[in-house]
Amino acid sequence: MKRYKSLLVDTWWLWLVIFGVGIGLGTFVHLSFYSAIPIGLFVFFYFGLMRYDKHGNSVEGFGDHK
Repeated sequence: MKRYKSLLVDTWWLWLVIFGVGIGLGTFVHLSFYSAIPIGLFVFFYFGLMRYDKHGNSVEGFGDHK
């Protein structure tokens, strides 16, 4: 859980933009833009798993876990 907390601390503004734009465009333009929400959730968990170790420290190489 520390890996996701560290990712959120480092990139909170990005997730706010992704989900805000998805909700805003889904509300005012077309319902298909709501698909940005589950896509954003998948990307959040993927990058949390790949870029941070279980202690919340950033991993240097992409996917090089030791």
